[in-house]
Amino acid sequence: MKIERQEVVWATALRALDALHRITSWLRLGCVAVLWIVALLCDPQDQARVFLQLLPVTMGSVLAHVHARPALLEHLESVPALDRVAAHLDGTRGRATFDLPGILEGGGILLASTLYGGWWAVTGFSPQELAVALVAVAVFTWSVFLNVILDPGYYAPQKEITFGAEQSAGPPSPVLNWLRHAVPPGVALLMALMFLPAWTPSLAAVPLTLRIVLVLSILSLRLTWLVFDQVLLASAETVADAEQAARIREAGELHSVGKNAVGSILNALESPHYKRNEVRSLLRNTLVQMEESIRTSRGTASVSSDSPPPLGELWDAAVAILPLELRRRCTLNPEAHSLTMGDADRQLTRRLISDLVTNALKAGAKQVACTVRYRHDDPQAIRVEVLVRDDGCGMPHDVLRDPKTSLSVMAKELRRFGGELTFATPAGDSTGTLVRACWRSATQLMPASPSRDGAMPALHKES
Repeated sequence: MKIERQEVVWATALRALDALHRITSWLRLGCVAVLWIVALLCDPQDQARVFLQLLPVTMGSVLAHVHARPALLEHLESVPALDRVAAHLDGTRGRATFDLPGILEGGGILLASTLYGGWWAVTGFSPQELAVALVAVAVFTWSVFLNVILDPGYYAPQKEITFGAEQSAGPPSPVLNWLRHAVPPGVALLMALMFLPAWTPSLAAVPLTLRIVLVLSILSLRLTWLVFDQVLLASAETVADAEQAARIREAGELHSVGKNAVGSILNALESPHYKRNEVRSLLRNTLVQMEESIRTSRGTASVSSDSPPPLGELWDAAVAILPLELRRRCTLNPEAHSLTMGDADRQLTRRLISDLVTNALKAGAKQVACTVRYRHDDPQAIRVEVLVRDDGCGMPHDVLRDPKTSLSVMAKELRRFGGELTFATPAGDSTGTLVRACWRSATQLMPASPSRDGAMPALHKES
């Protein structure tokens, strides 16, 4: 399903505002702390009124801080008297609506502003104290109304959608859209009415230039809004380009599986030397290739598609086509999970793992242990070794001489790469089989120190 542009815009806005809330909540708490410090310095006869008018904005700042942090919100839900408040806060995320922290912060800071300017301004502040308070009010106001006009609910699509773990609630009402546009000029006008006229001697002593700058800073909310919209549009375009690139890559992988793998199966079916086991082996190999492509498309692979996938991804795909009960019987040596291979080695390993593990399970094995590694016994040649040990009923001694078996087909294929395939019953065991496949690698290894048994732990460079 194609990702719609508006879905990306909304989801990006939601996640960006989550981060913005977490950062700006600290900023607003700091501004409130400054206002309380200034309040302690004012005339004692005015302190009671100042304290009362600072309470709403203080409560709003604390609730906004909790709202921005899911861990704190969970603690709030555990308090019986506050569980309904927590439910309200949780239900407003990503929606353009009136919430309790927003009302307390927005209305509270406007109420607190009347302490420093307007008809009811307090006269007990010194010019220096008042200047600090005005800056704190302006910063708080800018921060809280920034969150208002950039609320992700304004970017929600017309229809309710689920995008990853996020769920939208539809677009806001026309009234809220109108209020959004009215916020920057309206708030700036209110601040101009309160702070520009010389309502008190202390306010008149604060430089007029500072007061004008503080009022005009509120109008920059509109500029920030425009920039944010452009960033959201750019993110949507980036996602669209990435989605198109992913579709092209997936189409190429599907074409490769369809043309090469299925083509090989058709050739084997139409061959005058038709071998049922060879066709079965090719089908299993195709299933593993398809599983690898599906895992990459779903994003369950542990590495990006641009880097060589480790062998662990191939192993996960190979056992994923088995029933769950059989998957639990199969193990891969831990070192092999991070091993990287060239294309030729990987294709042979894929087919070997698929065939040998399946044959062992069909033989009734309860445990199948697979080991894959690079060997450096000969300084001039690197060899790939695949060992599969099982506790099944064993194999006929002439299985490699029977041209109809998948093992004989694989042995013939390995000889093309200077390799061999052998099997034996482990010493001291009455049952079970140890199959060893080894061939000359098509990959070039960077200089490294071999281990005592000649095994090389990792591949570094492909020729």
